[in-house]
Amino acid sequence: MLAVKVDFDDRALRSFSAGLSVSALERAAKRAVRKTALWVRTQLLRYLRDDGIRRKIIVHRVKLYDKAWRTGGGSGPAVKVWFGVNAVNADELGRPVKTASGYRVRSWQFDAAFMPGINPRYRGKLYQRTTRHRLPIQRAKVEVDEMANDAFALIVHQIPGRLRELMAQELRYEVEKVR
Repeated sequence: MLAVKVDFDDRALRSFSAGLSVSALERAAKRAVRKTALWVRTQLLRYLRDDGIRRKIIVHRVKLYDKAWRTGGGSGPAVKVWFGVNAVNADELGRPVKTASGYRVRSWQFDAAFMPGINPRYRGKLYQRTTRHRLPIQRAKVEVDEMANDAFALIVHQIPGRLRELMAQELRYEVEKVR
């Protein structure tokens, strides 16, 4: 889990927050944290799109949960960004193309994969054998956990700066609202 805290020793943030009430500061912090979580979600989906996974396939896997910190001694607004890393069915990523050794979907190759065409229930779905024998079979899948971890690793160092930027915007908004 990644925890990011705003340091109010920053002169710019301190100057904005000088004349504000505690409730105004809390409102600004909640909005800034929520917007930062939405930004993380957007960046994560963009990085995965660059890996060849369409947004509409994985957008439902990213969830945001508003909560207050209960551990670590701190309190305040928090948003948990959760991403489901179960494998994605290969035939949902694109149209399977027959190759000499099996099927290819976008840049992923599935050797010894097949598409049953007899039963309409299985038509258009890509399968692979799990053993050398005829049965059992399973849907051909693409693992996304490593791609998601790589995307999070690229985003992590940007989060504190983005949170500070959004916090400054929200504090300016609260100051303007008071005037």
